[in-house]
Amino acid sequence: MTEPLPLARWWREPLWAKGVLAAILAGSALLMTWNLARGGDFAFYEAAARSMSESWRALLFGAFDPAGTVTLDKLAGFAVPQAIAIHLFGMSTSAVALPQVIEGLVTVMACAVVGLRGGGTGAGLVAALAAASTPIFVSMFGHPMEDGLLTMALAVALVWWQRAMLTARWWPLVMAAVFVGVGFQAKMMSAWFVLPALVVGTVIATPGIRRGLTRASALVGASVVASIAWIAAIALTPAGARPYIDGSTDNDVFAMVFGYNGLDRFVPGAVPGSVGGPSGGGLGEGLSALGRMVSSHPGAADGASSPTKLLEMPLVTQIGWLYPAALVGLALALWRFWPRRARLGDRARFALAVVAGLWLATSAVVLSATKVPHTAYVAALGVPLVLLTAMAWSEGGRLLRSARRRDRLVLPALLAAQGAWWGVLAREAQLPEAFATGAGVVLVAGVMLGVVGAWPRRTRPALARALPAVLALALLCAPVAASLQVLDANRDGSGGDAYVGIAPRSEHATEPFAISPPAFWGGTPQISSGVAQLAAAARADGGGADGAPLLVSDSWSVSAQIIDATGASVLTDGGYSGRVPVFTASALQSMERSGRVHLFAVSSGASKTDPVREVATEPGCHEIKAWQLGDPGKAGDTAHGSSKPGSVALYSCGGGAT
Repeated sequence: MTEPLPLARWWREPLWAKGVLAAILAGSALLMTWNLARGGDFAFYEAAARSMSESWRALLFGAFDPAGTVTLDKLAGFAVPQAIAIHLFGMSTSAVALPQVIEGLVTVMACAVVGLRGGGTGAGLVAALAAASTPIFVSMFGHPMEDGLLTMALAVALVWWQRAMLTARWWPLVMAAVFVGVGFQAKMMSAWFVLPALVVGTVIATPGIRRGLTRASALVGASVVASIAWIAAIALTPAGARPYIDGSTDNDVFAMVFGYNGLDRFVPGAVPGSVGGPSGGGLGEGLSALGRMVSSHPGAADGASSPTKLLEMPLVTQIGWLYPAALVGLALALWRFWPRRARLGDRARFALAVVAGLWLATSAVVLSATKVPHTAYVAALGVPLVLLTAMAWSEGGRLLRSARRRDRLVLPALLAAQGAWWGVLAREAQLPEAFATGAGVVLVAGVMLGVVGAWPRRTRPALARALPAVLALALLCAPVAASLQVLDANRDGSGGDAYVGIAPRSEHATEPFAISPPAFWGGTPQISSGVAQLAAAARADGGGADGAPLLVSDSWSVSAQIIDATGASVLTDGGYSGRVPVFTASALQSMERSGRVHLFAVSSGASKTDPVREVATEPGCHEIKAWQLGDPGKAGDTAHGSSKPGSVALYSCGGGAT
């Protein structure tokens, strides 16, 4: 079977185009890795990645601890690349973050491929540069976060979907579904933001409504299968042969995915079996929630529901620099291709514009209607914004060759509108004066040259070659300037909250911009002095001998630091929320009597019904010592709004070297 349309490929492009693309990728890699050794992940997830690097059981089930007794509170697909990197390079901040850099470069390349096949060489380069300079991308891909794999997976899914539409073949459609499934493993139902757009786009791009609906149904079905295959396998594994499922009160992975990380974010307690909900539930309850939910991440900045949230600080400066261009690009693409859908190529381009527009709208509606506790959530808008911006440049550039003067002024007018919008954002974002001035000069030059080139036709030949490139730089100069702020380590965000620039209420709010020395490799996980002393005391009392767990803790904020910094096996009750019944008191007593573990770390805020506290305070046990936890925000003690600083006491229940 021959392809109905030849596929554009970057290796067939002119040498100058490949050189520019290589430069964009190199610049993107430089920005993402500049502070790679400085920005570690939130300790809870970094510890899980280390655990998964040390144990096949932990890797298979996405466990928090090396012994594989409890999972993360979400699917752990995002941590698999991190675990592999730790296994290959050893534990370091850079090793944990390196996979996200690769995911970022793949995302930039995927945008370049979609742009190339949708609008030509120039559109591909504009899409690549727009992706490489989207502020939230630059920070997010430079830190270990689940949003990186999600964004990459959906960008790659779009590449395969576009190929399926251009070639009319089935196998690229299946590949698109597979990568939607990969995105689901990274951040659960957030990956399904793109499905409504792909369904509509498939129907539009496929000749014949019945055939279009068939292909769209196959895409959705394959995406759902790819998404839930792993959690179905976990559900079918006997409870005694797998870790306890965090986020659920009855060890149910569907309650964790579709309840705790889904509907419960809108209606607390809506799904039985999830933390905060009534007991019971299971597969049926989980499937009933499909299509209505979005995963959530306990984050550093709690953005409440608001219809204007994406136009306000702090989110707008991370994703909103190209809002006007995206809207104009969508309008121009729809206007051009709407009446010309007979040819397969035009149908595919029209469908791509519809997909980008619907994907953007779906993401914007969901994010506006829900809390955005983590700034990286807005990365869901990034790929469609990038592609629509490339369409604005491509269609605006085509209009520069129009015989009508008003058409030739469309792109300069867009630049002028962008300039006004950027002026507002530059003030809100506290963009360094030098960066704002430089972007302003490029923008003004672009507008002036665009107007000159559009006015008397006899003066245009001298500008014909240079004008598209100048206008592309003018269109993207402000987000480039904003993204360059990551060269200052104080403006680069963190694994706890990706953010380029001075974040609201930041301790660095009054500090001027200053380029930090690069930190491409290194970095060690932090551990507070109190937790380090606790771990040392546990070892001195015989904890961790002969491969046994070091201790049992009732607080992940203690366990995570020990696992993260040392790789020791620490058993943890309560899960992320502190309300997950990983262990019962009788189970812990049995473990203590068998000699498997005899040390118990009890946090100062533990309730009387806490199983760890119950066992630790029984006759025959004694307190070794209590330590203060670290300062807020250090080593994950209070990251993501979790455990408040307090103290933790270590108890020994016989068998130890007192």
